[in-house]
Amino acid sequence: MRLRVLQEGHGIVEKVQLWLIDRIMGQVPGPVRVTAYRKQFFGAHFARCVHEALHGDSEWARHERELFATFVSHLNKCPY
Repeated sequence: MRLRVLQEGHGIVEKVQLWLIDRIMGQVPGPVRVTAYRKQFFGAHFARCVHEALHGDSEWARHERELFATFVSHLNKCPY
C-alpha cells in the first residue's frame, strides 16, 4: 500500500522530475518518491547518508560497495 501523499504530494518541479523518470524507466522507484517528498525534512538527509555510505571513505572500493548494494537488492527481490 502506497501513501497517497507520496503519489500526489509533490511540488511542480518534483512532479516534472518524477514524470521524466517514469517515462524513461517505466515506473518511479519507491525510494525516489520518498526522497523527493519533503526533501528538507527527510530526502536531503537520507540522500547524504546514502552518498556517504556508497562514496565516502572505506576499506572497500566504490565499485565493490555498489556491487554489494546491488546484490542485497537482488536478494530482497527489489525491482530497482
